[in-house]
Amino acid sequence: MKMFNKISMAALAAMFMFGITGPMAVLAATTPSLGAAATYGVLASTYTNTAAGTTVNGDVGFTTGPAVAPLGVHTNYGSGAPFSTAGTDQASALTALNNQPCTFNFSSATDLSLAAQPLVPGVYCVAAAASIGTGGITLNGSGTYIFRIDGALTTVANSAVSLTGGAAACDVFWTPTAATTLGANSTFVGTLISNPGITIGSTVNWTGRSLAFGGTVTSDADTITVPTCAAPIIPPTPTPTPTPTPTPTPSPTPTPTPTPTPVVEPIVTPTPEPTPVSAPVPQLPSTGVVPENNNVVPKIIISAGILAALFSFYLARKKQLI
Repeated sequence: MKMFNKISMAALAAMFMFGITGPMAVLAATTPSLGAAATYGVLASTYTNTAAGTTVNGDVGFTTGPAVAPLGVHTNYGSGAPFSTAGTDQASALTALNNQPCTFNFSSATDLSLAAQPLVPGVYCVAAAASIGTGGITLNGSGTYIFRIDGALTTVANSAVSLTGGAAACDVFWTPTAATTLGANSTFVGTLISNPGITIGSTVNWTGRSLAFGGTVTSDADTITVPTCAAPIIPPTPTPTPTPTPTPTPSPTPTPTPTPTPVVEPIVTPTPEPTPVSAPVPQLPSTGVVPENNNVVPKIIISAGILAALFSFYLARKKQLI
């Protein structure tokens, strides 16, 4: 029975761990594209800066400018292009961030510095205002961090947001629905999108972006540095290997049949047929008469017949007389 209970407890523990870790892999947060807004350290409808000493290393966009221009390098400054496009891209990025499912949920106002540290990549959803106390927070590990706050965001003086274990400022995002106030002498990290307005206390060191295209950004001897972010690695589309066009096998050139050299048959001269030699006719005894060519024999026969007839007639007559 005890063995059965141990097995049951192990099975329940395994199911519990699977239930926790399974969704975590599926719901991993992703970093959206900021488009033209990516180069702006300050993007606002109204930018207010009355004290000297503010430095913005990045573009500064506004329709109503500051009394004291910030120091730093600004490729784009004011309301010229790509200011309007940056505002559109800021809105698209905010929509992409808000559409990602929550990984961690806080149902009430929360001091994030009191949560178990360090914080790992994911989507932190706070159903009310959020703050960062004097203890600060530490983000540990490579991945995307999204802090979706349904209310205001406040950091106290001298607080800090720290990065360890491969965490990068390019992948940290804050999207409060109410105004944001960063305490004096604090260290802040990430892209903050807050159209209700952003107030930056004195001498704040911020690696990230202050984006409030439809609102007001106020600074006071602060340093804002746009992080250098590597472009997301997009696997190249494999180039299909072209199917080699089969080289046509050349038809064998027919070997011309040599025209046979006509054989000249020798002209055979027909051998003249020998003139037939007549068989010798037996010669009659010589009578002293020279035969006259071919008429000799007939004449002899006729003569003999006549003689025979006369002799017969003579004999007949003699009998009659006797």
